[in-house]
Amino acid sequence: MRLTIIKRPAGDTPGMTLDQFEVGGTYEVGTQLGRVLIAARCAKAVSGAAVADVIAASPGPAVANRGVVLVVDDEPDAQRLTETLLARSGYHVVVARHGKEAITVLKDRCPDLIVLDLNMPVMNGWQFRAEQRHLSPRLAAIPVLVLSGEDDVSNQAAALKAAGVVQKPFEPEALLDAVRRAIKH
Repeated sequence: MRLTIIKRPAGDTPGMTLDQFEVGGTYEVGTQLGRVLIAARCAKAVSGAAVADVIAASPGPAVANRGVVLVVDDEPDAQRLTETLLARSGYHVVVARHGKEAITVLKDRCPDLIVLDLNMPVMNGWQFRAEQRHLSPRLAAIPVLVLSGEDDVSNQAAALKAAGVVQKPFEPEALLDAVRRAIKH
């Protein structure tokens, strides 16, 4: 994806310091990083405007709170993209880097939905789901939306009794639609 930087991004991502991007510069970046930069309003797409249009069309922070979503994903780019899209659509987002961290979060708060990657270090999505089922009935009943790049992700989501599934890489609107459906579920 080819982007022009319009505002200096802060922070970093594995293997790359975002501070090295110069305002006005044009860069070739991966799709996930490109979406993160566009969603953060730090860049505009030079080509592939459809992605930019979808993210830019997402409602801003003035949207009423639609609920709390716990995003459990170890990939920083996917995590930031998911968090940014959901926050811009009015959700309060809490992030965990793996299942064990997510269990700790659940002991402090009860989200309306868990967006769960399957392949993570420390505690993967399968282990997390098994542990979640042993928590209080209220926490065990929180719906899970599986977000994964696995080939047979639909079958795995069904085995986990997930409320929905989104295949990585995903289109922003597909994720937002799946979140809305899963929360209603």
